[in-house]
Amino acid sequence: MGKRNNPPLPAGRQAPLSGQHVPYWKMDENKTRNTILDALCLLIAGEIIAILASNNFSWAVTIATAVEAGFFIILAFLARKNPYPSILSALVLFIIISIISAALKPTYLGGSIIIKIFILIYLVRAISDARELQAFKKGRFKK
Repeated sequence: MGKRNNPPLPAGRQAPLSGQHVPYWKMDENKTRNTILDALCLLIAGEIIAILASNNFSWAVTIATAVEAGFFIILAFLARKNPYPSILSALVLFIIISIISAALKPTYLGGSIIIKIFILIYLVRAISDARELQAFKKGRFKK
């Protein structure tokens, strides 16, 4: 049998297994969820760096970060149905908890400021993809 001439997939797309059809929106749905989970991992790494860089430990900031991590896990699961509200909620939650953490322990912020800026940029850049996916799921997307 000869080779099938399939058009190349766009960057970041995976070819489905033979006999399977993976819809376009399914891959993007996972992208939104993975963005929130990546931000969660970076958040935990930033907390570890802040603990190691600081002279004294703060339970208040660690508990606030643990609560934020729990909300990020919930938002990651909700991103399957509603990606746009989930990514916006994650962004707002991240900003609010960062402000609270900075108010509780200003010296803690110095250890992880670069990671916090990276998370902020990462979440903001994901908003447009999540908005497109939300419109696609509601049937209002025209490509």
